[in-house]
Amino acid sequence: MENLQKVLVISLGDLKDTIYTLPLVCILKRKGYFVEYLTSEKGFEAINKNPVINRVHLAPVEQWIKKMPYWGIWEDMGEVVKKLQKREFDIAIDCQMTMRSAYLFAKCGAKRRLSYSTAQGFSSFGANEFIDTNPEFKNTNVHKVEKNLNFARYLGLKTDGAEFFLPELKYEAKTKMDKFINFAEEKPIIVLSPNMLQGEVSWHPKNWVNLVTNIPEKYNIIVIGDNQDNVLATRLSHKNLVNLCGKTRFEDLRYILSLADIIVSNNLETSAVAWAMNKSKVITISTSMSPAMYNPFNLKDDNKYITLTGNLACQPCNKTQCENSSYKCSHSPTVEAVLNAIR
Repeated sequence: MENLQKVLVISLGDLKDTIYTLPLVCILKRKGYFVEYLTSEKGFEAINKNPVINRVHLAPVEQWIKKMPYWGIWEDMGEVVKKLQKREFDIAIDCQMTMRSAYLFAKCGAKRRLSYSTAQGFSSFGANEFIDTNPEFKNTNVHKVEKNLNFARYLGLKTDGAEFFLPELKYEAKTKMDKFINFAEEKPIIVLSPNMLQGEVSWHPKNWVNLVTNIPEKYNIIVIGDNQDNVLATRLSHKNLVNLCGKTRFEDLRYILSLADIIVSNNLETSAVAWAMNKSKVITISTSMSPAMYNPFNLKDDNKYITLTGNLACQPCNKTQCENSSYKCSHSPTVEAVLNAIR
């Protein structure tokens, strides 16, 4: 390790944000960097014991937020900073680029601290190099994975063959989930991830009811999600359906997705995990969010990942509230379009 450059990758947001950094981490590791990672609780399970990461640092951001207002946060953050500074990083890369990462990024002690000049929440003040001073990286209106890979390109690294790596699946998840997944016959499995938490910009509940009613009985169906999705799941009628809403954690989700032949998701977190697992077919429904910025795409041109959206003039708006209160996007794409993608 003495001759290796030591790099710290920072992502303190949602699970999908963490997953979107993994192709960058893969390239850094492959090119001979000693890779360390600063994550929050939400991304920890995707990073801990990940084969392309040498060391993991945890910043319990969610705990800090729950305690606010909490003046002791500066002492807690100071302890994390001390641990980071002892590592004497050559490079730090801020993939978070929001207020969450601002202080820790600025104080991590890395000789080179890379970010974009357009980073939000004062996080850009922690940088001493902006990669978008290079005209090649000026366009930030690109997918989050590509935006992260630009850090590798800025360092002169080729990003051909970038891919995802996740920790090995835990056997405990299999034993836990197999108790619930007990279909009468072995058939191809479709996993549905509705994400009713999005509220009125979710794909409408009537669409999910109609979709499930029209999925042929040659498929087994698993529905996943939280308690709000469970309310919807109780309305779904199909001969071969198992409702696992409210029963899954990250490792459980990964095991369920490993069984799936097709995944239909209105949940970017689920789509991102399935993408990282290199699943056979992932159909992502996009209502208000920009597919070009967030949805899985075919890194290897293998056409495994399908995005379905409508042709509304207002799409995508990237908002959670409709400006004209019509919420037409909640019925776009059509049920028929999703059924055709399944077929």
